[in-house]
Amino acid sequence: MLIRVQNNLHEEAPKTYLSSAVVAAATVYPSRNTAGFTTSYAVQIGETGQEFSEVIIGTATNVGTITGAASNYAHPADTPIYNIKFNQVVYEKSTSGTGGTATAITDGTVTYQADSSFTVFDDAAGASTHAFRTRFRNSVLGSQTAQSDWITPAGFTFYSLAKLRERVKNKLWSSNYLTNPVIDDWINEWKDQMSNAVIRVNEDYAMGTVDIGFGTAGLGTVTISDFNQIRRFEVTYNGGDFYLSTKKSSNDFLPSQTFLSTHPYHNWIGDTIFQVRPPESGGTARLSFYRFGTTMVNDTDELPLPMRSFTHTFVDYVKLQAKYKDDKATQEDIDRYASREIPKFVEHIVPRDMSGPTMIDLVENITSDDEFWP
Repeated sequence: MLIRVQNNLHEEAPKTYLSSAVVAAATVYPSRNTAGFTTSYAVQIGETGQEFSEVIIGTATNVGTITGAASNYAHPADTPIYNIKFNQVVYEKSTSGTGGTATAITDGTVTYQADSSFTVFDDAAGASTHAFRTRFRNSVLGSQTAQSDWITPAGFTFYSLAKLRERVKNKLWSSNYLTNPVIDDWINEWKDQMSNAVIRVNEDYAMGTVDIGFGTAGLGTVTISDFNQIRRFEVTYNGGDFYLSTKKSSNDFLPSQTFLSTHPYHNWIGDTIFQVRPPESGGTARLSFYRFGTTMVNDTDELPLPMRSFTHTFVDYVKLQAKYKDDKATQEDIDRYASREIPKFVEHIVPRDMSGPTMIDLVENITSDDEFWP
């Protein structure tokens, strides 16, 4: 069973270039600028996917040179050099699927294969019920990254972040100038627009609930990060009886106005601080609120259900952004696309109630004897 890991360590790594050519078996690499390079970090010589690209451990960095392990190939001047830190990929496996614990596979620590887009490992004992995780490792320092998301023999689902990203790259002539984080940001930008469109149609979409305590001054603060705006505000003073609160501007309360605990009011002070009246001796406010769309971060994160039949819009939007970055599209092209596709999406998700008087549900076959009158 072949398992592969994308070679993307160069995307966020410090970069320089060979200032002159080196021969095979060289151990000193003349470099234009070694600022940001760290001793004992892995160094990638050449662009990812090129035939003679390779990874060595740089044993020392000095002004104008990098000293390291002997190279396998000769490299011309101006070859890019990346300080990628890790030179190995560790493959780990759980024989109990994603519900188990992944541990390192015997002989499953392999060299980072910079001459390809992926580092590949063949698990001869792999089975369809197994699940895998990977991590990058520095063989000298012994340091390694956290485990990746689960990788299963079935691969990533059609609606996952990883699959959307892959579909974007497959539609571009070249995606070497795009990093995964850039593509992910664009996917989430479009997801925000789609989420706002869903909320316009369905007020109960993306709802959240939180209980927040307030003191004798009636003041409470919303601290959750995905809070957007309030939908329903309830108050309890004894922890059991909840009363629906009425929103009122702070300027509308009279100085001598009295309030009943069975008919509370609230007002907002800024974006996240509220005040309940009457405060009594303190209590709890239960807020039902609109949430910002959850950002897709992990490869296995999937699109919300209402958006799954519109995956092509995510791919096309990112493709337009990539063309814009490459000066092959304009902002007007992107705006026109959004103004065309969002209404189509909204029309598709509008609730369809077929119980009204304009709908007739025929439960028997129509015969030639049946007649219809206006």
